[in-house]
Amino acid sequence: MQVSGSSFSYGMLSNAYKAVSRGLETTDKTAENIASGSVLDDDMSVSDIVSLKEGEIQAQAGAKLLDVYDKTLGSIIDIEV
Repeated sequence: MQVSGSSFSYGMLSNAYKAVSRGLETTDKTAENIASGSVLDDDMSVSDIVSLKEGEIQAQAGAKLLDVYDKTLGSIIDIEV
C-alpha cells in the first residue's frame, strides 16, 4: 500500500499543530493554577516548574516542525514562527 504525498504532508502538519496546541495547553493550565493561588508563592512545586518548561519546549518543538515543514515543502504559513 502506498501513502499519497498529500496524506503524508497532512499528517506531518497535523502532528506539528497538535504539538504546539498541547504545549500551550500545558503552559496555560499550569500558569492558571499558579495564578489562582492554588500554589503558594514560596511553595511552587518542582512539578509546576517542570510543567511550565515542558509546555514551553513542546510548543517550541511543534513550531520548529512547522518552520521546517514550511521551508521544505513550500509556503504553508505566512508568519514567522
